[in-house]
Amino acid sequence: MKCWTAILIAGAALATSAQQPPPGITRDQIADNPTALIAHLRMEPGSRETIHTHPFAAVVIQLTPGEIDMTIGKVRSRQTRDPGFIWFIPKEAPHAAINSGTSAVEFVTIGIKPDRPAATAAPATQAPPGITRETVIDNDDTRVVRVTFAPGGREPVHTHPNDLVTVQITPGRVAIVEGSARSDEARPAGFVKFLTRGVSHSYASTDTKPFELVSVAIK
Repeated sequence: MKCWTAILIAGAALATSAQQPPPGITRDQIADNPTALIAHLRMEPGSRETIHTHPFAAVVIQLTPGEIDMTIGKVRSRQTRDPGFIWFIPKEAPHAAINSGTSAVEFVTIGIKPDRPAATAAPATQAPPGITRETVIDNDDTRVVRVTFAPGGREPVHTHPNDLVTVQITPGRVAIVEGSARSDEARPAGFVKFLTRGVSHSYASTDTKPFELVSVAIK
């Protein structure tokens, strides 16, 4: 059985995008490319999904605090979670989310397309000074890392053999180099950036306070 979350992040969703989500759930598409379909999801209090599966893996990142009743496979947990909490939903795993709290909760969902171009394996690297990394998930589909930038923390310009999605968890001013382009802006919580494999890039803090983002490498 498929529900709206599956429709949100499946490549096949384009054919069924006219369907309406369940009451209390809204979705805005952020990006759709050969590797991933990325969306912003908002669940109002009491909104819910029914148990369903989909034929691809997904990463779900909570952006705002709230109580979510989540079932993935045989595991069900209900608790208040902070921004930056991450779920990995394996391909074909039965799952469903319920907003069991009293406030709306927002997420970024990253559907990992099963027919994506294969990426060359790349081991994790050591963080530069001023940057700390904590690997949360590392499996055949993705490596998900929580990254904290201290003021002035800076990466050298580099490339990856895989596509990368970054999601801002706390607001901060970030200078981003991507190929020949450079931007230096205050990025809000929930800001999403897709970085194409093989393109030189770097992130640097130009803020006076620390900020955190989640890095999702798609294998």
